[in-house]
Amino acid sequence: MNTQEYFQDLEKNVRVAYSVAEKARAKGYDPKDKVEIPLARSLAEKVVGLISTIYPQIIGTKIVERILELEKQYGKLDTAVSFKIAEEIAKQEFCKFDSMLQAIDAGIRVGFAYITLGVVSSPIEGYTELKVGKTREGKEYLIAYFSGPIRSAGTTASCVALMLIDYLRELFGFAKFDPSEEEVKRYVTENTDYHERITNLQYFPTEEEMIFLARNLPIQISGEASERIEVSNYKNLERVETNSIRGGMCLIFSEGLAQKAKKGLRLLNSVKEKGFKSTGWDFLDEYVKLHEQRDKGKKDDSPTYINDLVAGRPVFGHPSQSGGFRFRYGRSRGSGFSAASVHPATMAITDAFIAVGTQLKIEKPTKGCAISGCDTIDGPIVKFFNGSVKKIKTPEEAKKIYSDVEEIIYLGDILFPFSDLANRNHALIRAGYVEEWWHLELEEKDKDFAEKTNPLDISLEQAIEISRNFKIPLNPKFIFYWTEISKEQLLSLVSWLKHCKISGKIILPYTRTDAEKFSEGKRALELLGIEHDVVIESVILSEETSKALLANLGVDYLSIKSDNFSVKDILASEKYDLEKSVLEIINDFSEFEIKNKAGDFIGARMGRPEKAKLRKLIGSPNVLFPVGKEGGRLRSVNVAVENGKVRSTFSLFKCDACNKETIYPLCENCNSKTKHIFYCYECKSVSEKNCEIHDRAQPFMNSNIDIKHYFDKAVERLKIPRGNIPVLIKGVRGMSNSEYRVEPLEKGILRAMHGLQVNKDGTIRFDATELPLTAFKPKEVSVSIEKLIEFGYDKDAFGNELIDKEQILELKPHDVILPSSSESTDEKCDDVFIKISKFIDDLLEKFYGLPKFYNLKKREDLIGQLGVFMAPHNCAGVVCRVIGFSNTQGILASPYMHAAVRRDCDGDEVAVMLLLDVLLNFSREFLPQHRGGTQDAPLVLNARIDAGEVDDQILDFELTSKYPIELYRKSEERKHSSEIKIMNVKKALKEGIDEFTNIGFTHDTDNFNDGVVCSSYKFLPTMKDKLKHQMELVEKIRAANTSDTARLVIDRHFIKDMRGNLRGFSTQSFRCVECNEIARRPPLSGNCPKCSGKIIFTVNEGGIKKYLEPAIELANKYNVSPYMKQNLDMIKRYIDSIFGKETEKQEALARWF
Repeated sequence: MNTQEYFQDLEKNVRVAYSVAEKARAKGYDPKDKVEIPLARSLAEKVVGLISTIYPQIIGTKIVERILELEKQYGKLDTAVSFKIAEEIAKQEFCKFDSMLQAIDAGIRVGFAYITLGVVSSPIEGYTELKVGKTREGKEYLIAYFSGPIRSAGTTASCVALMLIDYLRELFGFAKFDPSEEEVKRYVTENTDYHERITNLQYFPTEEEMIFLARNLPIQISGEASERIEVSNYKNLERVETNSIRGGMCLIFSEGLAQKAKKGLRLLNSVKEKGFKSTGWDFLDEYVKLHEQRDKGKKDDSPTYINDLVAGRPVFGHPSQSGGFRFRYGRSRGSGFSAASVHPATMAITDAFIAVGTQLKIEKPTKGCAISGCDTIDGPIVKFFNGSVKKIKTPEEAKKIYSDVEEIIYLGDILFPFSDLANRNHALIRAGYVEEWWHLELEEKDKDFAEKTNPLDISLEQAIEISRNFKIPLNPKFIFYWTEISKEQLLSLVSWLKHCKISGKIILPYTRTDAEKFSEGKRALELLGIEHDVVIESVILSEETSKALLANLGVDYLSIKSDNFSVKDILASEKYDLEKSVLEIINDFSEFEIKNKAGDFIGARMGRPEKAKLRKLIGSPNVLFPVGKEGGRLRSVNVAVENGKVRSTFSLFKCDACNKETIYPLCENCNSKTKHIFYCYECKSVSEKNCEIHDRAQPFMNSNIDIKHYFDKAVERLKIPRGNIPVLIKGVRGMSNSEYRVEPLEKGILRAMHGLQVNKDGTIRFDATELPLTAFKPKEVSVSIEKLIEFGYDKDAFGNELIDKEQILELKPHDVILPSSSESTDEKCDDVFIKISKFIDDLLEKFYGLPKFYNLKKREDLIGQLGVFMAPHNCAGVVCRVIGFSNTQGILASPYMHAAVRRDCDGDEVAVMLLLDVLLNFSREFLPQHRGGTQDAPLVLNARIDAGEVDDQILDFELTSKYPIELYRKSEERKHSSEIKIMNVKKALKEGIDEFTNIGFTHDTDNFNDGVVCSSYKFLPTMKDKLKHQMELVEKIRAANTSDTARLVIDRHFIKDMRGNLRGFSTQSFRCVECNEIARRPPLSGNCPKCSGKIIFTVNEGGIKKYLEPAIELANKYNVSPYMKQNLDMIKRYIDSIFGKETEKQEALARWF
């Protein structure tokens, strides 16, 4: 099946699902009689579909066609497309609006949606409205309002949105904003208050930067009040509507404009070069110079990744420290697109803190990455308590020997794709000498011979022969970390070797006297990464290691077999030029060129653990149906039915046939269509039309309903025996959508029967860590070859017929592999999806009166079923197809799929849903009416990925099976990544090559499921256990500074948490244990005023003191600074002043003996 056939087959199956859903929706039981998610096949359709939720008049106009024309004119995703379409909509060329300001607003939203690929809610929720203000001279200027969801647009897109608004301001003749000195200072104060009192800004500008920007703004950046806290100064300004902190304004001002001005200006200039006139942001040239001065002369001694340390999540290496992760260029089948690979044994030797899918926060080249396994890179080198050193090759071995390890000398490689450096505009990181580099040097000399040579499977004799014949460096397998030892250690090692005994291998003396005399030589052996065994009074190297060491030192390795051979006279350490580096000294004496094996080491710490679990709202409801207080503490529909009534706010409908009011759009008694009726709060009356007197009637009211009647009717419709009704069906406390629409109770009963919970929009979602995958083997995904052939995988990645489970298949762009880990403590995705399929079949048959759709019996029946792939904060889903199951806790998908939802694989999570569940049960009517309610809702669906219409990070993604040798050579000189040219998606699109095939990978692995599946962070039950294991591991890792780790845990986590909880204690509310009623102050009676239940604290003493003892223990054990100890002592005194000291206890003397 080629790519086009695949897309056609996918779209055909999507249409089948839509057809079934349309028939069910036409029955009238749902808020709308049709499927509410439009299907979009292009970016233009997604953009129009999204903005039509605010301006429905744009549907059916020629906007989609016009965007496609502009893309041909300017190029896909060009900023000029968004500027031009915004201009034409604002000029009302496609449809009419109520006013010019509304037309400009619509233009801004469409242009902004185009910039953000039509998949996030920022254009409808982050940018909230446009108003007109008056300058001090009485001229009109524009005020743009923003709210919290602007964050989902990304910093660059939000910066460009400001430039788009100003372009339309100038086009329509509005004046520039003229801020007063107080308004300028308000911007500075408000951004500072937000950063210091609310939450850390990703980028916090200097005061000088903020003043400069605020004084020159061509439009007023404003926003709605998002915090209860007022600004600390510059209140009651005439042209600023609120004294409260405006989160949306701060986000776009600091993280958008101040941080991304340089990139935004570059994009604006590219638009101006195409003939667009915009002068409002010309001052940014000067700002960029000011911005660049900020970092001049600064030395960042403590990178961000380590500053944000969390207790229980270990540090794997301080910045650039020897022994941390060795940087290696390459992409495995399961890495790339911000994900990296480590050896499975490395995962296990970190006390299993790192698992497949675990996020690492790293020093460079990116901020974070998700981790996968790759067994063709170097694993860890460890030192045992008995002094022996060994390279660990399997995760099973690593787990077995972990408790015997004294020191992790080298953690092993971290495999990073070149494309991630290119995308971040990063300088090349120095690579250590690795097998693939050596193979490229051999290829330069003799390509045919190189093709027959496996650089990973070669003997020392072969390596030496190749180096002699082709004059290339010695294979990395037989060289050591010479750059990591000092000259003193080298001299001590050579001196020790002069005392060695050779008997087919090197045997070094190691009596107590020798251990003291040659301690530096022993340390050199360890730091060189030379495997050796410490036995009684001897240190023994294996035969091959002995030969390799001698070859490195310039001694004929064949001499090792001679009975009377001695290295004493050959190792002439007195001839060493000590002015040179250790590596240069070694190369002076070795017959072969010995390269730098170490390269650069990368500092890292653990970020978020991997995740794969069913999403549950607070209370884990089965149905979006309010049960009020009558549902009790568990929000139980069953308990509410026993009570007989529920008081809450419900939508109002009336059935003319029965002449009765109901809460459903279809009468539960006679199945007739009902009509909306209205309640006037002034008249206290219900009518069929809006109140003619007050004009304020609403289609809902707060009232008592007979829930037993509705429940009995639901059971009757489903024809379920009373004995089969679940004992606990959970509803919600109350609805928060605009018309208080509810789900039919039938859906909740069926979900409860299948053990499923509902999300805020009516769907069922499974969340998991995002992981990339470009190719897989049938054995890795637990699917038969016959099944894979049935769904288009008839040939492997190399064009051969599929006959074997070991063959490698290229993953198709919409296909996903679901998490099905046997070690996870949560439900498996395949089990959840089978439950959902049975729920949908029951729903179709028993509720809608239609035939079943799925009829799934076993796990393999899920193969080929369609789902929806969706990232948090998005409002567009992408159709996906299930093609297998992994023993991991991540959703494995093509990088194109991740890019389609505007995400990379840096440790974020994504949701996956079953397609028919989404089409049947999603409704916009259920979405909360508060700001951000449309985030994370599938308002539009994309059934075909276009690589030119997804996140532009994909354009740098390399399509290759090996890197050019120039990459490694230029990395030695630390040249810039832009100097390296590699085939990538951008070039493929330009040349008309199919970008979805021949993606390639540079490093294979036997099985991407190998390694740790579930991080020990998730298994360790308490924070005390997590912290204990964290510090034990950090003590073992040579690259990690234990004392500094303890300091950071105390300072960045424990102290912040205790201080925050102390503040919370003084401003807390109080809760009733019976009815959950919240009170701002404790009632004088001491009991709940509603139900007379017991009142308790919401912030308790235990929550404040939980970190105090661990912090004091850490401070004492790891000898942190006196300042830190004094800080803890002051907090302890403050806590004791509130809660009192613990009373002294009398104990028996025997306890102390």
